Amino acid sequence: MIEIRFHGRGGQGAVTASRVLAIAAFLEGHHSQSIPMYGTERRGAPVTAFVRIGEKSRMVRSLVHEPDYVVILDPLLRNTVNVTEGLKPGATIIINSAAPPQEIEFMQQYKVATVDATKVALETIGRPITNTAILGAFAKATGEVKLESLIEAVKKEMSGRMADTNIKAVEKAYNSTIVGENKVVKELKKVAAAPANSRADWRTFRPVVDPAKCTGCQICWTYCPEHSINMVDKKSTIDYIYCKGCGVCAEECPTKAIAMVMESEKKEG
Repeated sequence: MIEIRFHGRGGQGAVTASRVLAIAAFLEGHHSQSIPMYGTERRGAPVTAFVRIGEKSRMVRSLVHEPDYVVILDPLLRNTVNVTEGLKPGATIIINSAAPPQEIEFMQQYKVATVDATKVALETIGRPITNTAILGAFAKATGEVKLESLIEAVKKEMSGRMADTNIKAVEKAYNSTIVGENKVVKELKKVAAAPANSRADWRTFRPVVDPAKCTGCQICWTYCPEHSINMVDKKSTIDYIYCKGCGVCAEECPTKAIAMVMESEKKEG
């Protein structure tokens, strides 16, 4: 039996990814489980999901504590979540990152597969929802499920244009995945402690305001779910300590004065 743990953020589709993977394994004749773990059900908050694939007689209905594989949908999660906790020796990590495996830092040696799933998702789906792209990387790196099975599973879970674009994401990520080993370090870089109630660690993208385009209409201020927008001299300003990067402000801005810019993987809080 193999056990897989997914790490993502609310809105990235980690739970859907676990379900699609379980379906793909079932289509290949295996018994499988998809187990979501719901905590803070908010967009941007850390989310965990689990999959088991194996013999029916060995299946247990519980969380996965010692995974064979860890799948990381957001590379910034490494700053705040112990993504390697309980990971078996010699296990494989599949991570959404533009960096090659040898530049990914962990304190032990693992087989690591990287793919720029965010870029793939933006190019195929049009939104930074990285779940199906990371599944393509999982298939390439592990061989536990076939690419064709993932495609059929996507068709069962989705329909129409959504299925078509997500299948493209699976295929493109599969062909773009790089497999190697990580860089072993004595300790991971420490991230500065964030103030209480900070949402900065939730961001994958940050909103950036162009003052020249901002008319001070306050629509972004009205819609911001975290109250992280202030008006200074009749212009919108972002308080990045409390901004979770949901993108609502950019979507609602009538003058397109707000652009969503991807955070660096080296972000310090």
